[in-house]
Amino acid sequence: MQKKLLVLGLAALMTAGAANAELKAFKVNGETVSVAEQKAIYDRAVRQGQPASPELERQVKNALIQQTVLLQEAKKAKLESRADVKEAINAAREQVLINALIQDWAKANPVSDKDVKAAYDRQKAAYGDTEYQVRHILVKTEEQAKNLIKRLGNKGANFDKLAQEFSEDTGNKNQGGLLGWVVPRSYPAAFGVAFSALKPGEVAQTPIRTQYGFHVVKLDAKRPAQLFPAYESQAPQLRNALTNQRMQQHFLDLAKKAKVE
Repeated sequence: MQKKLLVLGLAALMTAGAANAELKAFKVNGETVSVAEQKAIYDRAVRQGQPASPELERQVKNALIQQTVLLQEAKKAKLESRADVKEAINAAREQVLINALIQDWAKANPVSDKDVKAAYDRQKAAYGDTEYQVRHILVKTEEQAKNLIKRLGNKGANFDKLAQEFSEDTGNKNQGGLLGWVVPRSYPAAFGVAFSALKPGEVAQTPIRTQYGFHVVKLDAKRPAQLFPAYESQAPQLRNALTNQRMQQHFLDLAKKAKVE
């Protein structure tokens, strides 16, 4: 009997790795569950890291008992002949086939280390060579922002105190509007251009408008970039992203070439 996905408890077994198990065939309401069926699940669990043990054997057996009983009940109820069940089974079958096709294509068309490194270098270049320690005060109107700039310039007001009193950005107003070490690409273009043009200690003399309101911007300091993640930490997700991009393009091209009448 070919088993489908286990209904109960099998998710826990799918985190494990391969060993010689003393498995024996058994019957459930007269239906035989073979050693091969048990071993396939047992070995997959062991390969994925779960310790080989008598306890794992019991877990596999119990899960298969539960699955077999449920499938027997489904057959008694003749659910396979029900229209909605047939539709769901067909849809699941088609999805399994599509997933298998995708996996085979990915294996046959691996992304090279060179391409992964090139993608990393592009992202690092876009990140930039410089990081900026920035503060801002967010207000609702341009007039409010201009008044704050005047107070900072003419009266020598304290930026931190003004941020705590007037800023609408509750995420950092209590820290004097401090955004931390940032790069221009992380913010709306006008905002990024504004703080990257300043010298340390300077306040932008023009309010910066974004979708959130008007900003008074100050640059505290700048330094060579050092927060961009190392290649080793980014390589796996970059490889997956490149694989997905290429795979989607490949199958999109197939769909475009399809003869549709």
